[in-house]
Amino acid sequence: MSMLTDADKGKAAGSNGSRPNPQARKSAESTGSGSKGRQWRRLWIPDQIGGWAMALMPGLAGLLIGGPTWRGLLLMVAWVFCYCFEFTGSRWMVSHRAARFAPPALGYALLTAVTGLILLVGTPGLLRWAPLYLVLGVLNFAAAWMRAERSWWNDTVVVIAACTLCLIAVSLGSRFQKPGPGLEGANAGYFGCQPNPAVDCFASGFLPSAALPSIGVVSAAVFAVTQFGSVIFVKTMIRERGKTWCYLLSLAWNLALCLIGVAMVHTAGWWPLLTALVLLIRAALLPAISRRRRIPILYVGLVECATSLLVFILVIAQADVMTASLTSLLGA
Repeated sequence: MSMLTDADKGKAAGSNGSRPNPQARKSAESTGSGSKGRQWRRLWIPDQIGGWAMALMPGLAGLLIGGPTWRGLLLMVAWVFCYCFEFTGSRWMVSHRAARFAPPALGYALLTAVTGLILLVGTPGLLRWAPLYLVLGVLNFAAAWMRAERSWWNDTVVVIAACTLCLIAVSLGSRFQKPGPGLEGANAGYFGCQPNPAVDCFASGFLPSAALPSIGVVSAAVFAVTQFGSVIFVKTMIRERGKTWCYLLSLAWNLALCLIGVAMVHTAGWWPLLTALVLLIRAALLPAISRRRRIPILYVGLVECATSLLVFILVIAQADVMTASLTSLLGA
Protein backbone atom coordinates (compact mmCIF):
# COMPACT_ATOMS: atom_id res chain seq x y z
CA MET A 1 0.00 0.00 0.00
CA SER A 2 1.39 3.39 -0.96
CA MET A 3 2.17 5.84 1.83
CA LEU A 4 1.85 8.85 -0.51
CA THR A 5 -1.15 11.14 -0.72
CA ASP A 6 -2.66 12.26 -4.01
CA ALA A 7 -0.83 15.58 -3.67
CA ASP A 8 2.47 13.76 -3.15
CA LYS A 9 1.83 11.68 -6.25
CA GLY A 10 1.20 14.84 -8.24
CA LYS A 11 4.51 16.33 -7.10
CA ALA A 12 6.28 13.12 -8.07
CA ALA A 13 4.98 13.28 -11.64
CA GLY A 14 7.14 14.43 -14.55
CA SER A 15 6.81 17.69 -16.44
CA ASN A 16 4.16 16.20 -18.77
CA GLY A 17 2.08 15.07 -15.75
CA SER A 18 1.99 11.48 -16.94
CA ARG A 19 5.45 9.96 -16.64
CA PRO A 20 6.80 9.65 -13.07
CA ASN A 21 10.22 11.11 -12.37
CA PRO A 22 12.62 8.22 -11.55
CA GLN A 23 14.29 10.23 -8.79
CA ALA A 24 10.93 11.08 -7.23
CA ARG A 25 9.84 7.43 -7.45
CA LYS A 26 13.04 6.35 -5.69
CA SER A 27 12.44 8.94 -2.96
CA ALA A 28 8.87 7.72 -2.47
CA GLU A 29 10.00 4.12 -2.18
CA SER A 30 12.62 5.16 0.38
CA THR A 31 9.99 7.01 2.40
CA GLY A 32 7.70 3.99 2.37
CA SER A 33 10.52 1.72 3.46
CA GLY A 34 11.40 4.08 6.32
CA SER A 35 7.78 4.17 7.46
CA LYS A 36 7.62 0.38 7.47
CA GLY A 37 10.82 0.26 9.50
CA ARG A 38 9.43 2.69 12.06
CA GLN A 39 6.18 0.73 12.22
CA TRP A 40 8.12 -2.50 12.80
CA ARG A 41 10.09 -0.91 15.64
CA ARG A 42 6.92 0.43 17.26
CA LEU A 43 5.35 -3.01 17.15
CA TRP A 44 8.34 -5.13 18.20
CA ILE A 45 10.66 -2.99 20.34
CA PRO A 46 9.56 -1.62 23.74
CA ASP A 47 9.98 2.14 23.57
CA GLN A 48 9.98 3.02 27.27
CA ILE A 49 13.54 3.98 28.23
CA GLY A 50 12.84 3.94 31.95
CA GLY A 51 11.09 0.59 31.61
CA TRP A 52 14.18 -1.00 30.07
CA ALA A 53 16.34 0.33 32.91
CA MET A 54 14.02 -0.86 35.66
CA ALA A 55 13.54 -4.26 34.06
CA LEU A 56 17.16 -5.10 33.26
CA MET A 57 19.39 -3.44 35.86
CA PRO A 58 18.46 -5.64 38.86
CA GLY A 59 19.18 -8.81 36.90
CA LEU A 60 22.41 -7.44 35.45
CA ALA A 61 23.54 -6.41 38.93
CA GLY A 62 22.81 -9.91 40.23
CA LEU A 63 24.78 -11.40 37.35
CA LEU A 64 27.82 -9.26 38.18
CA ILE A 65 27.59 -9.63 41.96
CA GLY A 66 27.29 -13.41 41.84
CA GLY A 67 29.83 -13.78 39.03
CA PRO A 68 28.91 -14.50 35.39
CA THR A 69 28.08 -18.10 34.47
CA TRP A 70 26.39 -19.61 31.44
CA ARG A 71 23.27 -20.05 33.57
CA GLY A 72 23.24 -16.39 34.56
CA LEU A 73 23.83 -15.21 31.01
CA LEU A 74 21.07 -17.44 29.63
CA LEU A 75 18.78 -16.21 32.43
CA MET A 76 19.31 -12.63 31.26
CA VAL A 77 18.63 -13.55 27.62
CA ALA A 78 15.39 -15.26 28.68
CA TRP A 79 14.48 -12.23 30.80
CA VAL A 80 14.96 -9.81 27.87
CA PHE A 81 12.61 -11.93 25.77
CA CYS A 82 10.21 -12.14 28.72
CA TYR A 83 10.19 -8.35 29.12
CA CYS A 84 9.50 -7.89 25.41
CA PHE A 85 6.73 -10.50 25.65
CA GLU A 86 5.23 -8.70 28.65
CA PHE A 87 5.32 -5.38 26.79
CA THR A 88 3.91 -6.61 23.50
CA GLY A 89 1.53 -9.07 25.16
CA SER A 90 0.14 -6.37 27.45
CA ARG A 91 -0.42 -4.10 24.45
CA TRP A 92 -2.23 -6.93 22.70
CA MET A 93 -4.42 -7.46 25.77
CA VAL A 94 -5.09 -3.73 26.19
CA SER A 95 -6.27 -3.64 22.56
CA HIS A 96 -8.47 -6.69 23.32
CA ARG A 97 -6.50 -8.87 20.91
CA ALA A 98 -6.15 -6.55 17.93
CA ALA A 99 -4.65 -8.57 15.06
CA ARG A 100 -1.70 -6.25 14.36
CA PHE A 101 -0.35 -6.67 17.90
CA ALA A 102 -0.50 -10.48 17.83
CA PRO A 103 2.70 -11.34 15.86
CA PRO A 104 5.12 -9.58 18.27
CA ALA A 105 3.39 -11.06 21.30
CA LEU A 106 3.38 -14.58 19.89
CA GLY A 107 6.94 -14.25 18.59
CA TYR A 108 8.33 -13.17 21.95
CA ALA A 109 6.23 -15.80 23.72
CA LEU A 110 7.91 -18.45 21.58
CA LEU A 111 11.40 -17.04 22.21
CA THR A 112 10.73 -16.84 25.95
CA ALA A 113 9.44 -20.41 26.01
CA VAL A 114 12.41 -21.80 24.09
CA THR A 115 15.11 -20.04 26.15
CA GLY A 116 13.21 -20.77 29.35
CA LEU A 117 12.95 -24.47 28.52
CA ILE A 118 16.68 -24.67 27.77
CA LEU A 119 17.39 -22.93 31.07
CA LEU A 120 15.14 -25.31 33.02
CA VAL A 121 16.73 -28.37 31.42
CA GLY A 122 20.12 -27.09 32.55
CA THR A 123 18.90 -25.80 35.92
CA PRO A 124 15.77 -27.63 37.16
CA GLY A 125 16.01 -25.86 40.51
CA LEU A 126 14.69 -22.68 38.89
CA LEU A 127 11.26 -24.30 39.01
CA ARG A 128 11.13 -23.20 42.65
CA TRP A 129 10.48 -19.69 41.36
CA ALA A 130 7.79 -20.74 38.87
CA PRO A 131 4.79 -20.33 41.26
CA LEU A 132 5.79 -16.75 42.09
CA TYR A 133 6.29 -15.70 38.47
CA LEU A 134 3.14 -17.49 37.38
CA VAL A 135 1.10 -15.43 39.86
CA LEU A 136 2.90 -12.22 38.87
CA GLY A 137 2.35 -12.95 35.18
CA VAL A 138 -1.37 -13.60 35.64
CA LEU A 139 -1.77 -10.38 37.63
CA ASN A 140 0.17 -8.39 35.04
CA PHE A 141 -1.88 -9.60 32.08
CA ALA A 142 -5.09 -9.22 34.08
CA ALA A 143 -4.15 -5.58 34.62
CA ALA A 144 -3.56 -5.20 30.89
CA TRP A 145 -6.91 -6.77 30.05
CA MET A 146 -8.66 -4.42 32.51
CA ARG A 147 -6.58 -1.53 31.12
CA ALA A 148 -5.14 -0.98 34.58
CA GLU A 149 -1.52 -1.55 33.57
CA ARG A 150 -0.52 1.78 35.20
CA SER A 151 -2.28 1.01 38.49
CA TRP A 152 -0.43 1.00 41.79
CA TRP A 153 -0.89 -2.73 42.28
CA ASN A 154 0.39 -3.61 38.83
CA ASP A 155 3.44 -1.37 39.27
CA THR A 156 4.13 -3.30 42.48
CA VAL A 157 3.88 -6.58 40.55
CA VAL A 158 6.41 -5.33 37.99
CA VAL A 159 8.85 -4.20 40.68
CA ILE A 160 8.65 -7.56 42.49
CA ALA A 161 9.27 -9.47 39.26
CA ALA A 162 12.29 -7.39 38.22
CA CYS A 163 13.93 -7.26 41.65
CA THR A 164 13.46 -10.95 42.47
CA LEU A 165 15.48 -11.67 39.34
CA CYS A 166 18.46 -10.02 41.05
CA LEU A 167 18.31 -12.62 43.83
CA ILE A 168 17.96 -15.48 41.35
CA ALA A 169 20.89 -14.26 39.25
CA VAL A 170 23.10 -13.95 42.35
CA SER A 171 22.30 -17.52 43.41
CA LEU A 172 23.36 -18.77 39.97
CA GLY A 173 26.64 -16.84 40.10
CA SER A 174 30.08 -18.43 40.10
CA ARG A 175 30.73 -17.47 43.72
CA PHE A 176 27.75 -19.59 44.79
CA GLN A 177 28.02 -22.39 42.23
CA LYS A 178 29.79 -24.69 44.69
CA PRO A 179 28.35 -27.76 46.38
CA GLY A 180 27.43 -27.39 50.05
CA PRO A 181 28.74 -29.73 52.77
CA GLY A 182 27.73 -33.32 52.09
CA LEU A 183 26.30 -32.52 48.63
CA GLU A 184 29.43 -33.10 46.56
CA GLY A 185 28.03 -36.24 44.97
CA ALA A 186 24.31 -35.40 45.08
CA ASN A 187 22.45 -35.84 41.78
CA ALA A 188 25.79 -36.42 40.06
CA GLY A 189 24.05 -38.40 37.34
CA TYR A 190 22.39 -35.34 35.84
CA PHE A 191 24.48 -32.50 34.41
CA GLY A 192 21.86 -29.88 35.24
CA CYS A 193 22.32 -30.41 38.97
CA GLN A 194 26.02 -29.64 38.98
CA PRO A 195 28.00 -27.97 40.44
CA ASN A 196 25.54 -26.83 43.16
CA PRO A 197 22.77 -29.42 43.61
CA ALA A 198 21.04 -27.36 46.31
CA VAL A 199 20.48 -24.40 43.93
CA ASP A 200 20.54 -26.07 40.52
CA CYS A 201 18.22 -28.88 41.67
CA PHE A 202 16.39 -29.69 44.91
CA ALA A 203 19.05 -31.62 46.85
CA SER A 204 18.38 -29.54 50.00
CA GLY A 205 14.64 -29.05 49.63
CA PHE A 206 12.35 -26.73 47.74
CA LEU A 207 13.71 -23.39 49.00
CA PRO A 208 17.07 -23.90 50.75
CA SER A 209 19.20 -21.12 52.19
CA ALA A 210 21.65 -21.65 49.31
CA ALA A 211 18.98 -20.28 46.96
CA LEU A 212 18.63 -17.19 49.17
CA PRO A 213 22.17 -15.85 49.64
CA SER A 214 22.13 -12.85 51.97
CA ILE A 215 23.93 -10.60 49.49
CA GLY A 216 21.30 -11.45 46.88
CA VAL A 217 18.45 -10.72 49.30
CA VAL A 218 19.94 -7.34 50.29
CA SER A 219 20.70 -6.36 46.68
CA ALA A 220 17.18 -7.27 45.58
CA ALA A 221 15.74 -5.32 48.52
CA VAL A 222 17.77 -2.20 47.64
CA PHE A 223 16.47 -2.33 44.08
CA ALA A 224 12.92 -2.95 45.29
CA VAL A 225 12.72 0.03 47.67
CA THR A 226 14.37 2.39 45.19
CA GLN A 227 12.27 1.20 42.26
CA PHE A 228 9.04 1.57 44.20
CA GLY A 229 10.22 5.06 45.12
CA SER A 230 10.70 5.61 41.40
CA VAL A 231 7.14 4.44 40.76
CA ILE A 232 5.80 7.01 43.22
CA PHE A 233 8.00 9.76 41.78
CA VAL A 234 6.90 9.08 38.19
CA LYS A 235 3.27 9.21 39.26
CA THR A 236 3.85 12.65 40.81
CA MET A 237 5.19 13.74 37.42
CA ILE A 238 2.50 12.25 35.17
CA ARG A 239 -0.68 10.55 36.38
CA GLU A 240 -0.85 12.14 39.82
CA ARG A 241 0.78 15.40 38.78
CA GLY A 242 -0.19 18.28 41.06
CA LYS A 243 -1.70 16.03 43.75
CA THR A 244 -0.27 16.92 47.15
CA TRP A 245 -0.86 13.53 48.77
CA CYS A 246 1.26 11.73 46.16
CA TYR A 247 4.01 14.33 46.38
CA LEU A 248 4.13 13.97 50.19
CA LEU A 249 4.16 10.17 49.89
CA SER A 250 7.12 10.39 47.51
CA LEU A 251 8.98 12.72 49.89
CA ALA A 252 8.26 10.48 52.88
CA TRP A 253 9.44 7.36 51.02
CA ASN A 254 12.71 8.94 49.94
CA LEU A 255 13.25 10.53 53.34
CA ALA A 256 12.92 7.06 54.88
CA LEU A 257 15.66 5.85 52.52
CA CYS A 258 17.85 8.72 53.70
CA LEU A 259 17.29 7.73 57.34
CA ILE A 260 18.34 4.18 56.53
CA GLY A 261 21.41 5.63 54.83
CA VAL A 262 22.21 7.65 57.96
CA ALA A 263 21.97 4.48 60.08
CA MET A 264 24.41 2.74 57.71
CA VAL A 265 27.04 5.49 57.57
CA HIS A 266 29.14 4.03 60.39
CA THR A 267 29.39 0.57 58.84
CA ALA A 268 28.80 1.13 55.11
CA GLY A 269 30.23 4.59 54.52
CA TRP A 270 28.60 7.60 52.87
CA TRP A 271 27.65 6.21 49.46
CA PRO A 272 24.23 4.74 50.39
CA LEU A 273 23.27 8.02 52.09
CA LEU A 274 24.51 10.17 49.21
CA THR A 275 22.55 8.06 46.74
CA ALA A 276 19.42 8.40 48.86
CA LEU A 277 19.93 12.18 49.03
CA VAL A 278 20.08 12.38 45.21
CA LEU A 279 16.80 10.46 45.01
CA LEU A 280 15.24 12.74 47.63
CA ILE A 281 16.32 15.92 45.82
CA ARG A 282 14.88 14.57 42.56
CA ALA A 283 11.60 13.72 44.30
CA ALA A 284 11.41 17.15 45.92
CA LEU A 285 12.40 19.48 43.08
CA LEU A 286 11.09 18.06 39.81
CA PRO A 287 7.42 17.68 40.81
CA ALA A 288 7.53 21.24 42.19
CA ILE A 289 8.89 22.48 38.87
CA SER A 290 6.32 20.48 36.90
CA ARG A 291 3.46 22.19 38.74
CA ARG A 292 4.41 25.41 36.95
CA ARG A 293 5.82 23.96 33.74
CA ARG A 294 5.09 20.48 32.46
CA ILE A 295 8.22 18.38 31.99
CA PRO A 296 8.10 16.13 28.87
CA ILE A 297 7.70 12.41 29.58
CA LEU A 298 10.93 11.69 27.70
CA TYR A 299 12.87 13.82 30.19
CA VAL A 300 11.21 12.05 33.10
CA GLY A 301 12.29 8.73 31.60
CA LEU A 302 15.85 9.97 31.15
CA VAL A 303 15.97 11.12 34.77
CA GLU A 304 14.81 7.69 35.89
CA CYS A 305 17.45 6.04 33.71
CA ALA A 306 20.09 8.18 35.40
CA THR A 307 18.86 7.40 38.92
CA SER A 308 18.49 3.70 38.08
CA LEU A 309 22.09 3.73 36.86
CA LEU A 310 23.16 5.41 40.11
CA VAL A 311 21.47 2.72 42.19
CA PHE A 312 22.93 0.04 39.91
CA ILE A 313 26.47 1.36 40.49
CA LEU A 314 25.83 1.57 44.24
CA VAL A 315 24.67 -2.04 44.43
CA ILE A 316 27.53 -3.33 42.29
CA ALA A 317 30.17 -1.45 44.25
CA GLN A 318 28.73 -1.76 47.77
CA ALA A 319 26.77 -5.01 47.83
CA ASP A 320 29.06 -6.81 50.27
CA VAL A 321 29.46 -3.76 52.50
CA MET A 322 25.72 -3.01 52.60
CA THR A 323 24.94 -6.66 53.33
CA ALA A 324 27.30 -6.68 56.30
CA SER A 325 25.97 -3.32 57.51
CA LEU A 326 22.29 -4.26 57.31
CA THR A 327 22.97 -7.66 58.88
CA SER A 328 24.65 -5.85 61.77
CA LEU A 329 21.81 -3.31 62.10
CA LEU A 330 19.16 -6.02 62.15
CA GLY A 331 21.13 -8.02 64.69
CA ALA A 332 21.18 -11.14 62.55
